[in-house]
Amino acid sequence: MAATETLSVRVSPETRRILAESAPTRDASGASALARDILEAWAAEAAAAQTRASIESVVSYLRAHPDGWDDDPEDFFPGVNAAK
Repeated sequence: MAATETLSVRVSPETRRILAESAPTRDASGASALARDILEAWAAEAAAAQTRASIESVVSYLRAHPDGWDDDPEDFFPGVNAAK
């Protein structure tokens, strides 16, 4: 499995020009490397936001249902307590 994937996207000439002008310190990839960095940063932030939303949802549920974790594992997995 490849460590990275290739994604081809079309950008307007203006966007391409801005990327090229903003990437003078990049290697030969220049604008492509800058675009990749921007996209990867956005994707990482989107994933973090989803994780935060999931955690907030669980916390909200537990606040509304303080006994939400009181289930006995034996109810779902017979014999689990016998291993202790």
